This record gives sequence, C-alpha cells and structure tokens, in this order.
Amino acid sequence: MTVIGKHEQYREVKLVPVHLCCKIVCTETARCEYCQDSETGNDVLVQVKTPQLLFPHSYLSSSVIAEVLFEKFGLAVPFTRQTQYWERLGLPITSKHMARGVIEAGERFGQKIYERLRQEIKAAPVVQLDETPFQVLDLDQSHGYFWSACSTEEFSPHQVSYFHYAPSRSGKVITEILGDDFSGGIMCDGFSGYSDNRLPEAYWGTCLVHINRQFKRLLDPKITRFQGQSIASDAVRILAKVFHVEKRLKYSSASEKAAQRRQHLKAMIDDFYQLIEKALTKSPLKSLRNAIKNALKLKKRVYQMFRHGELPLHNNHNEQLIRPTTLVRKNSLFAKSTAGAKDNAIWYSIVQTAKLNHLDVFKYLETLLSAFTKRETPEIEAYLPWAHKIQESCKA
Repeated sequence: MTVIGKHEQYREVKLVPVHLCCKIVCTETARCEYCQDSETGNDVLVQVKTPQLLFPHSYLSSSVIAEVLFEKFGLAVPFTRQTQYWERLGLPITSKHMARGVIEAGERFGQKIYERLRQEIKAAPVVQLDETPFQVLDLDQSHGYFWSACSTEEFSPHQVSYFHYAPSRSGKVITEILGDDFSGGIMCDGFSGYSDNRLPEAYWGTCLVHINRQFKRLLDPKITRFQGQSIASDAVRILAKVFHVEKRLKYSSASEKAAQRRQHLKAMIDDFYQLIEKALTKSPLKSLRNAIKNALKLKKRVYQMFRHGELPLHNNHNEQLIRPTTLVRKNSLFAKSTAGAKDNAIWYSIVQTAKLNHLDVFKYLETLLSAFTKRETPEIEAYLPWAHKIQESCKA
C-alpha cells in the first residue's frame, strides 16, 4: 500500500500533569591570571552574584508561594486541602508551613504594593464601600471584619480592589482607609456606620438595589398577601424601570451621564418617593413601613446621582469583589491570628486587583515575588497591575 495523503480525523485535549523540579543555582568563581593581592600575595578571586532565596534557608520558591496564594485567595482553597495537592506532587509542606510563608511574604513583599493600592483608592473620584464579618481566634469578641473598598467600573483612572481588616464594624474604620480629608464620593448601603459626619468633605450615594430589595421581599409568594402588597409591587416596578433605562443611557463623561439621568430617570425617582410617602400616611403594616422609612432615610443620598454621574446606582460591583472572602470564610472558617487576618487583606487586595486588570493571577504573583529575589530593590510602580510591563507579561 502507498500512502497518498492524510486528513485530520479529530482533536482531543490531553492533560500534562503538573510536576515539580529541583532548580540548582551555582555560583561561578573566577581568578585573574595576572593579579595578586598586594599585601598577602594571594590570587584575586571574584564571585558572581546570584539571585537571593525568597526566604532564607527555605526551599519554597516564588512559584510555589505564588501557587499557594492563588489557590487560597483566587480559588478559596484552604491550606489544609492544599497539603493533599502538594503531597501528591511530592512536596511535604504543612498548612502551618504555608501560613507562615504567606504571612512573611505579605509583610516583606506584599505590603508595599498593598499600601500603593490604598493610595490609589484615596485618589479615586468615587469609592464603593462594604464590609463582611470574619472570625479571628485571638480576638475577645466573636469576629472581626473585612472592609472592602474599590474604585468604580466607570470614570476611575485604574481598577482597584482594596481590603482592610479591622476588629470592629465601627464607622471610624472608614477614616483609617480613606483618611480624614477624603473629598470624593462614597457609594455604600444604608448601614448606620456610614455616617455623613465621618467625612464632611465627601458626598454620599446609596445602593438602590438594597432599597429595592426590602420591597421585593414583600412580594415573596411565601408571604401571605397583605393590604400593602400592591404598593410594594408598584415600588419594585418603578425601580426596575430605573435600572432598565440606566443601562441604555448614552454619554461620554460623568457630567453627561448626570444630565442624562436628570432627563430620563428623575421623574421615575420622584414617582417612587411620592408613592411611598403617600403610603406612609395610611399606616401600613410594620414590614412595609420599615421598607418605606429606610428608603426615605436615604432619599438625599439617592438624589446625589443627578448631581454626580460618577456615582453608580448600586454597590453590586463591590459586593462581587468581597464574595471570595465569604467563600474562604466558609471553607477555612477562621484565621488564627490578627496578623494572619491582616495578611489575608493584603493578598485579597492584590489578587482581586489583578483580576480586575485582566491578569493571569499566578503569573502576576510569581513575577511580583521573583522581583524581590533580585539583589536590586524593585520599583513598585513598575509592578502595579496596570503597569505596561506587567500588562505585557502577565495578561490573562
């Protein structure tokens, strides 16, 4: 038989198993044939400088720690489960060993990037804020809190996600993150800790989705029909139309967006508040009354959207960014120490900001950690997630 041709029959994906290898770093020593030490007469020897270890006297490299960080903060895999993964690859590393490495890497290498992200948040025109509980074993109270601050998806020079660990939910934490002189906008929910008195130079928006949610709950089929259900239904219908129209606005700047909102959305918001204010005079049942009072309490903040186009209608963007912390909380349950919780905040910030800037998180973490093994101090600006060099080498 003579082969007269071939064609592609099919394609399939083949898995190339992950494996570990040992990298041996050698140092060359050179001797000058013509030089001698003038005092001793000995040969003059020169030794080449080599990259430093990530951690002194440790076999954990930048790539190993980057993978540990990616699994924990990118995929919500706790250290106890990672031990099985590393054991299968032939690396006997314990959860305690991983935790120590993550904390040390955060304090030595991640802190500078983390602080730079905070400066970026403080300079943002609008900051979205939210918080979620997180248990820490060395605290006297039941749990502390992760506070999440992020830039908006529109009108921000850079996409940044910043996490801050605090032992309380007190509103004073806001000034720890943004400083006393923050003068931009703040988008948040109706929690009392977000008080106007905290930052007198700032302006405050509020999440329309949270307001809508209280009325929407009253339409749950499991709830027995009550007298005010039609009011709740009308409120939800009006707000749903607001969200629908907002998505179809056309603008090229924040001022244009504010003008478009005044033209297309303001009448609907006016109708919403007229509806619930009228309903309140009819002594509605407690659940509806609470929803109305909450919306009225936040009325001034709702109307800020017509002055400041930078303000989003809701806080959904930040709630999506804070979600990985809740997944880790379910999988890992707690942090053993305050130091561990603070380092969690560092790596959450770096990982989530890398995702927002469309980076391959593992590549970025490995690049960042490897930079500190060189004998020169890395320039932080060159390793920020939006830096040109990083965008070229770590793009997802």
